[in-house]
Amino acid sequence: MYVSKLYVLTDDILTPRESIMAQTKEVLDAGVRTLQLRDKTHSNADLLPLVKAMVALCNVYDARLIINDRVSLALNANAHGVHIGLEDGSLEEVRALLPDALIGVSCYGDLERAKKAQEAGASYVAFGSFFPSPTKPHTKTVPLDIIGQAKATLSIPVCVIGGINASNIHLVKEADMISVVSAAYKPDSITQNIQNLAKGLL
Repeated sequence: MYVSKLYVLTDDILTPRESIMAQTKEVLDAGVRTLQLRDKTHSNADLLPLVKAMVALCNVYDARLIINDRVSLALNANAHGVHIGLEDGSLEEVRALLPDALIGVSCYGDLERAKKAQEAGASYVAFGSFFPSPTKPHTKTVPLDIIGQAKATLSIPVCVIGGINASNIHLVKEADMISVVSAAYKPDSITQNIQNLAKGLL
């Protein structure tokens, strides 16, 4: 089963170094084809061998590995893309460094920022948090209707993130990409969790 909309992120606690490769393989085996490495702990030099291995594994599955924030790491590891927020440099600079990569841009609840990102060459834009998030508990939530507004306004894919799980994923299923963190790894096996999330997209 290919779960095309699901976009699974790693996490410093939920995907520790000793198990991240096995967890990544299970995510891929479950049908997910877009993953993001989000690591707030280790240096780029420390992460480089791991990221290269993850890129190689994703290539076997014809999947995409996107790196959160770390543009130079994405470049050096030949990752498939990078995801940037407000603090991560200009989109134009990132696009110049990674001309062929996927570049996602966090837009929070700001549709104008999303329009500017599209004009500047973003591959997709992400909105959220839509629900209280266990991995980012202090993030403000945004209204669900921004998904429809964004879809009507933009021509690039619209991604959603923040507190999405098997019980609420149906509320955001009109998005093109649906990011999950905790819900991919808990409460059951990764395989079972992905299947439960996919059911909400039917």
